[in-house]
Amino acid sequence: MLTSKFLKVAALSAIPVAMAMGSLSVFAQAFPSKAINVVVPFPAGGAADFSARFMTKEMTITLKQPMLVDNVTGVAGALGVMKGLNAAPDGHTLILSDINSLILAPIANVNAKYKAEEVKTVAMIGAADIMLAVRKDLPVSTIDELIALAKKSTDKPLSYCSSGIGSQFHLIGEKFNQTAGLKTMHVPYNALPPCIQNMMGNIVDYAFLPIAGPFPGFVKAGNLKIIAIAGTKPHPIFSKEPLFKNAKGFESFVFNAWSGLHVSPKVSDEAVAVLNKSATDALLTEYVKTTIAASGSVPFETMNPAESQAFYLREVAKYQAIAKSIDLKPQQ
Repeated sequence: MLTSKFLKVAALSAIPVAMAMGSLSVFAQAFPSKAINVVVPFPAGGAADFSARFMTKEMTITLKQPMLVDNVTGVAGALGVMKGLNAAPDGHTLILSDINSLILAPIANVNAKYKAEEVKTVAMIGAADIMLAVRKDLPVSTIDELIALAKKSTDKPLSYCSSGIGSQFHLIGEKFNQTAGLKTMHVPYNALPPCIQNMMGNIVDYAFLPIAGPFPGFVKAGNLKIIAIAGTKPHPIFSKEPLFKNAKGFESFVFNAWSGLHVSPKVSDEAVAVLNKSATDALLTEYVKTTIAASGSVPFETMNPAESQAFYLREVAKYQAIAKSIDLKPQQ
């Protein structure tokens, strides 16, 4: 009798789940119904554009519709994000973007007319750990040595460079200063290449950089030195380099540069679920895993839409807190 009642309750409780799965299956048969536009708020040929193209190559197979990459630049990536968010919220427009354009542009630029916390996440793609690198002849090899040198360099403060005021690497640099109790000079550029050039020319002392693209090559060539990496585990390329999280006071100093697929908050959960499934399938292919690894990044572990959104909102809160702590104001 007890077994019979249990089976009846179990069967009844399974009905809503089955109905939900059934409705999603029906929706997936009708969606997408046309080509999908993937807005990339960066120029063609860059890292984000590259990510969009290898992801769309695989997602096109499962979605059975063409996916068109649309490079829309300007306002630190905000123009592209706004185009994606203002498109018809039917799930046929995605944004492939990063921390700078999604989270920091609305904080640092008056022309970014959206709120980061209102963006809906489809899937996270790949992430590159952040390293603290110094010019090769700076007489330091550890976090403690860098902090000690910075504290005694009062006549000529140490300097760090970034890709601009309000950029991810500016905020990480300020968080480092806050954690270490330092006051070093921030030197903003409009991109990372001139930052690297001036470090190699002994004009700037250090920078926070992604372990991806050309940047690991500068370390391997002996032009820069790694002091520490802001990851959660040893990096596959620089496995012997220390982690910030193992240093006293820096246990929560974890940062990476990630890319993800996002949509307008008005896009239905059903459409997001279909797109998330397609992106997840793409991330599990050897082609995508190998391609991401070749760039120096690491593929995200597969996450459903709720998990992806939770990760994204934690990132929003983290960077908004740093921006508030340094009183970062929007600029033109």
